[in-house]
Amino acid sequence: MKDKELLTEEQLDFFREMINIGAGNAAGAFSQILNCPVGIKIPEIYFFPASNIPPFLKDPAKSFATISMDMVGDVQGRLFFLVPAEQKDKLIELVEEATPGHGNREGVGADSSALEELGNILAGVFLVAIHDFCKLNIYHSVPELRTDMFQALIDESIAATTRESSQIILMVSTFIIVEVNIKTFFLIIPDMKYTKKLLNSISDARKQMFGN
Repeated sequence: MKDKELLTEEQLDFFREMINIGAGNAAGAFSQILNCPVGIKIPEIYFFPASNIPPFLKDPAKSFATISMDMVGDVQGRLFFLVPAEQKDKLIELVEEATPGHGNREGVGADSSALEELGNILAGVFLVAIHDFCKLNIYHSVPELRTDMFQALIDESIAATTRESSQIILMVSTFIIVEVNIKTFFLIIPDMKYTKKLLNSISDARKQMFGN
């Protein structure tokens, strides 16, 4: 994952700080849903080309409950919120315990309701953080739940945006809920023609804040 080919170490640190703020806001919002304290470990941030997916994501035996969204506005592409399949049921159980009937709305299943709620929260706070720092107006479409292997999702996303290799931004966040660690993955896959715009905006935002 040759991060330095995309951003300098200083720019990466700046982006990490930006995402840390978003992650803290996500934990606060999720805490309100669960009616209990929710902590979060410092997110891990990765930049990598779609052709070089990390081994821990492309394990053919590993599937994910996935919320997919379109990214629209100043930067377009795809967004994915992933929860490992083996942790999905625990996360849904925590939501159901805190909000009885949450998954019993007409036409809405428990899986869809709980995971789409969290996917919405994470997408919203991370995109707000990018807006606040980089002054880019980016929005997401209505979330869609599915379960699949990660490689299949990436292949589909690349085909939907561009046939050329895209850069992927991955944020690994571990929420601490009632002493249970729930690891989640949030991916930003900008369309190839918007990748440079996003990375340049990160660089420009840091220059404006620190002057170098």
